Formats: sequence, C-alpha cells, structure tokens
Amino acid sequence: MKDYQSEFIRNVAFCGHGRSGKTTLLEAALFDSGATTRLGNVDNGTSVLDFEPEENKRKMSISASLAAVEWKKNFKINAIDVPGFPDFVAEMHGALAAADAAVIVVSASAGVEVETEKAWALAEALNLPRAFFVTKMDREHADFEKVLAQLRDKFGNSVVPVQVPVGKEDSFKGVVDLVKAFSKVANDDEPIDAAAVADEVEDLRMEMLDAVAEFNEELMMQYLEGEVEDLDEKEISEALATGIREAKVFPVFVGSALKNIGVKKFLNSVVEFFPAPDAKEYHGINPKSDELVERKISEPFSGQIFKTLVDPFVGRMSYVRVISGDMKGDATYQLIGANSEGQERLSGLFTMQGKKQIPVDVAHAGDIVVTSKLANAKTGDTLCDKAAPIKYERIQYPEPMLAMAVTSEKKGEEDKVFSAITRQQDEDPTIWLVKNAETKQTILKGVGEVHLDILSDKIQRKFGVKMVLGEPRVAYRETIRKEVEVQGKHKKQSGGHGQYGDVWLRIGPNKDANPEVNNGNVWSESIFGGSVPRQYFPAVEKGTQETLAEGVIAGYPVVNVSVNLYDGSYHAVDSSEAAFKMATSIAIKKGILSANPILLEPIEEITVLTPENYMGDIIGNLNSRRGKILGMDPKGKGMTEVKAYVPASELYKYATDLRSQTQGRASYSLKFARYEPMPDKLAEKIIEEHKAAQEK
Repeated sequence: MKDYQSEFIRNVAFCGHGRSGKTTLLEAALFDSGATTRLGNVDNGTSVLDFEPEENKRKMSISASLAAVEWKKNFKINAIDVPGFPDFVAEMHGALAAADAAVIVVSASAGVEVETEKAWALAEALNLPRAFFVTKMDREHADFEKVLAQLRDKFGNSVVPVQVPVGKEDSFKGVVDLVKAFSKVANDDEPIDAAAVADEVEDLRMEMLDAVAEFNEELMMQYLEGEVEDLDEKEISEALATGIREAKVFPVFVGSALKNIGVKKFLNSVVEFFPAPDAKEYHGINPKSDELVERKISEPFSGQIFKTLVDPFVGRMSYVRVISGDMKGDATYQLIGANSEGQERLSGLFTMQGKKQIPVDVAHAGDIVVTSKLANAKTGDTLCDKAAPIKYERIQYPEPMLAMAVTSEKKGEEDKVFSAITRQQDEDPTIWLVKNAETKQTILKGVGEVHLDILSDKIQRKFGVKMVLGEPRVAYRETIRKEVEVQGKHKKQSGGHGQYGDVWLRIGPNKDANPEVNNGNVWSESIFGGSVPRQYFPAVEKGTQETLAEGVIAGYPVVNVSVNLYDGSYHAVDSSEAAFKMATSIAIKKGILSANPILLEPIEEITVLTPENYMGDIIGNLNSRRGKILGMDPKGKGMTEVKAYVPASELYKYATDLRSQTQGRASYSLKFARYEPMPDKLAEKIIEEHKAAQEK
C-alpha cells in the first residue's frame, strides 16, 4: 500500500442498527476499490470484515473492523465497520473516537431504528460530521421518501438528500446526483434517462440548495435571485463540503450495497466532501507541566490506542489513531496510560482489510494503523515521542449493568477462567470482573446477555476454558429487635486439663448504630468482682465478632447489635482463651435466636433515564419489583429521569428487562442507599434455604 499524506486520508466510522447493511456496504467498497475480487457476503460466511468465528456463527458483527479502501489512486479511506448490536456499544465509542466523520447506515425498508438514534447521539456529543447512507433500496418495502421523513423528524431539517433513488425494490436501478446537472444522472455504470425522474427530484434539489447556499455568499445571492439554473456546480460542491465539515449539513446518500449500486458515487463523495484529519482539533495534558495543550498534526509524533484485539498466540494487536507527526514501525515510543508508563518498542506497522494485514513503513498524522506485541499498552493509552510527551483524554465507555456470578465449569479451573476474562478486558472495556468479599463470589458485569454469551464462546475458543454464569447472591444482613440476657457455658473434661468457660451476655439492638450503614456492632464489659478474669476479655470479644460475622439464622453477618459481658465464671486450671471463645459463641447464637431476629436487605437507589413515552411501563415495572418511586424529573429532548428505591434482590437481570421494555432507549445507574427489614415471607424462604444447605 502506498504512502498517504494527511490531506489524502479520510477516517470514517460506519454505524447504525444491526443488519442495516453496514458491513455489506464496506464489502462493496473493498470490491470496487480492487482490494477484493468478489463481493463478500455476511449471510453465506464470505465477509472479509466479519472474520471471527463468533461473527460467522451469529451472522453479525461483534467487533469493529478496519477496512483500508484506496480510492481514485490518491485517497485512502480508513473505514471502520462498527457493530450494530447494542451489547457491543464499546466498539462504537472507540471507533468514533478515532474517526473524523460518521456515516450512519439506514435500511430503506426498516427506516430509523434504535441504534440509528444512539449512533447519532454519540457522534453529536463528539461534534463529528454526520451523514446517512440509505441502503437496501432493492429490498421489498423499500421507501426512500418515508425514511427521509423519519430522518428529518428525528434529527432536524439539516438532514439533506444529495442523491435520490431511481425506482425501488425490484425496479431500483440507480441514483440521481442532486449536486450535478440533471443531464448527468446515472447509476455507477449505466446512464439513466434524466427526463424520467426530473419531476420527482426538483423539490429535493431546491431543498439541498437552500441548505448549502448559506455557506457561500455568491451562491446565496444567485439562489435568492432565482438564478438556480445558473448555479455553478463547483461552488455548490464547495458549499456542501463546508456544511458537512462544520457539522451543519447532514447529507443523505442512497443505494444498494448488495447490488453495488450507488457505492462508487458515495465513495467519490466521501473523498470530496468529508474532512481530512487536519480539520479535527486534539488537546491533551502535558505530563511535565500538567497543562492542557493543543497538538497540531505537524508536531512530533503522538497517537492514541482506540481498540485492542487479544490473541493467545500473537498477543495484543493495538489499533492506533496517529494524531500528530509520523509513526514509524521500527521506533521506540513513550507509553502514557492509566496504570502504566514506560517505553514501547514497535514490531512493525500495518493497515487492515478485515483480518488481512498490509505492512506499511510509516504512518502520517491522521492515519489509522495497527501494531502488535506491545507489552503494556491498553485501549485509551497514549503513545508519543518521549521528547514531546502528551497524554490524551481516555475514551469514555458506558458502565455495564448486567451482573452475573461467574465460575468455571470444571472444578479447579477458576483461576484460568478469571485470567482469561481479565485478558479479554484488554479487548473490551465494558467487561468488568470484581470479587465480592461479602458473598465470596466473583461477579462478571457486561452490557447484556448476548455480550456475556459471546464472551464465554471467545474464552473457550482462545483459552480452552469454559465459564459458567449464575445469579449473584445478595449480601443480606441479620439483626435483632429486642434485648435478652443469656448464658453460654463450655465445659469439657477428657483427662488431663479440661476446658471451662462460662459467660453471661446482655444482647440487644444498638440504638446508636448508623441506620444508613448498618455495621454498628458494639462490645463492652461490666464485670464486677472478677467473675471473669480480664485476661479472657479479648477472647470473649473475638468470639463475639467472629460469631456475629458468620451469622446465625441465615448465614449473613449480624449487625447493629450491642453485646455486654456482665457476668460468668472460670476454673483456675481448666479455663482458657479457647474455652471462653467457645462459650461466647454458644451464648451469641442462643441469644440471637431468642431476641426476635430479622433479615435486612440492601436497598438500591436506581436512576432510570427513559423516553417519556415509556414512563408508565418503567414505573409499573419498578413497582412490581417492590420499588418506591421517589420522583420524576424531565431532562429535555423527550427524556425523563425516574428515581426509586428498589431492593437489590429484585434487580437481577433488570438490564435485560429495561432494554426489552424500551427497545434499548433507556439506561440506568445504581447507588447503594441503606438496609431495610425484609418482608417476613421472603425472609422465611431464605432462612429455610440456609437450613437445608446446612443439613446437607
């Protein structure tokens, strides 16, 4: 592959809903550029870009892939194929962070879908230029006018068609280019009778001219004076390019990727209208001064890793957006990351066409390349010239909400499973693995069930271990509601020294405990007359702490309890710390059982951000989970925030239910609130399960 300077590079992320046609569009682009000799097909497993076994199995993209498209012999389009399934949202965040523009692919039959809106929202938040490609015009129920109306309804009147289809479904045969004169109407290879479509496109062409005229003063004057027929095609193109690059005009292209109609025209438009890398400003922190600085493309090398692939044999493959300077394949660069810093020696550079690696010697500012075997680099880390260090802001990813307990299928392979998951975290930042010290479980968090299913398939294929997912245990608590006095005596004689410990404890609720935290156990002694020698006080206190921590009625820690040692007896020969510790345990267990014990359950404060039209369903579902609605707060753009208190035990797989209820449009966050007494019937069930487990 030839050497491309910054001005001849276009970095474009292709986003959209699952099965909208993104991968097929880029397969056609690779074919038209001569990179492939046949059109790859997702459904029959010949796709160049969907090459992982999990993608072939499910017939969908699960990982962003890079397609380096050489176009018109002078330009290189770094096209990033972004998965459209919501569980792989991390891939879209990484791709848009590396791109200079976003093309949102929309099916002509399905129209605007959930992930269409999400892709727009994220690209808008990053202030990226955006365009639409309406594909599948050859499909049944294809309706360009309907889709265009939906796009304008959702995203405003700055959505402007620059192409119009000729025909639809089986009769679809080409596109009209609204920028050029009607006499130049054609599909990619064959001319089309312009007169047959002139009436249909005249109004849309006027709308396009109305939108772009404001970016060229002379064009505006001609337009206002009604000299539409005399408008200069070059001036229209320049004004359109300005509007696109400033993210004020959002063009709509059209075609059929499967039939390869309109794709060449679209690629021509990408290199003509879309911004080169120098249009994007980059700022970072100078680690020497902690000051925010701008890094221009002409300055020394710097780049950011926006994606990582993990292979047990090859190691890490790091996808790098070159932000400034030149990146050389045989150089050593400074690594500045969240958890690691140091020097990284590159072992070569290459660009990608799916899994095909094409070596390059150098990558100029704005290019996207891949390097392998970096020892410590992670997604989001910065690589830079050590003489001009800079640290770029890390890519922000959504917090995964689906929590599952994870272990290994085979006993003894737990460490292998956890190690494999940890390595996959390098590849996917929305995988979280945490150890719950209270429940003694390892918790795996992901975006959704499909996300975790595919993770399971990957680690089995890559690392030869199988993980098992289950419902996480809830960290309940036990406490008491009345005060009791109880004796605990441990006496044992078996020849030689015996064991003797005798305590009287006053056990009751700790009224001074913090009800928001519920960890307020207090131990004290009020021994008078030496009935229990002071040397055994530590053993009584330790026995109290350990027995309360183990739980009494259901195996959960006992909290908010006051324990006072007020009497007892001892034996001059047979008493010991161990005996008093055992006597204390006997007393604690007896006392808790007679002090009206109850179970406490953790309560989470949940905040749900949802479109207003789903409010009724959201509130009804939270109520069915024993939730207490705290309030609702409009957030603008048709979104409302709902706050509620919900028991943690009721939130298992809430992420899945919320997605189903709102078509993936809602999100939520959790914050621990407090512990509350659990309803008796539910508590009895947990206590009985504990007893049954103890008897086994």
